[in-house]
Amino acid sequence: MFNKLMPCLILSALFGCSQADSAPVVGLWENQPVVTAQMKVLARPNYVFTDRQLTEPTVFSGLQNNSAQLMVVCCVKVGKPVAVDLKAVLQKYAGDPEFVKHMKSIKGLPYLYEAEPVDSKQWTSLMQTVMDIASDKNDPSPYSVPVIAATFDKKDALPLAFQVGGQNAKLTMRRVQGAVRYEFTLDGKVTGFSEDLDPH
Repeated sequence: MFNKLMPCLILSALFGCSQADSAPVVGLWENQPVVTAQMKVLARPNYVFTDRQLTEPTVFSGLQNNSAQLMVVCCVKVGKPVAVDLKAVLQKYAGDPEFVKHMKSIKGLPYLYEAEPVDSKQWTSLMQTVMDIASDKNDPSPYSVPVIAATFDKKDALPLAFQVGGQNAKLTMRRVQGAVRYEFTLDGKVTGFSEDLDPH
């Protein structure tokens, strides 16, 4: 028995031996405008909050639940896998209290990274819409969407239950007392996180 366990113990130490360890990273993409009191957009930084620390550049697809299916928002990339300090971000954009309040409302995702959209040739139709709005300096509409470290060959939609990396996956969301609760289920393991509904 010991001899049979040894390879797994060694592999576990190096890479992780269980399905759960190989599950893709999940989180939230925040495309939040920083605005003045007159609702003039000063900046629109992109951040990805994640459930786990990144060890390499990572591409994330957003999945927006419309009850019947998941709309794919492809994609954003964390090119520099070095976590940033949320306190420093809040201090940088302290002039917009709503930005600060919303970013502080995100629970269950301990890591934060700067992100950017991938090349526009890879965008899905919903990503194109999101980026068109984001490029309008007169439109302070915020956008956030749950993301998973995976790509889906430019598919515009997925079923509510889908496959990713050989694992059975599902994303659910529900509103609870002014917040949105998201849950990714990957081969039975649930990762939950939440954010306040945006006031803008």
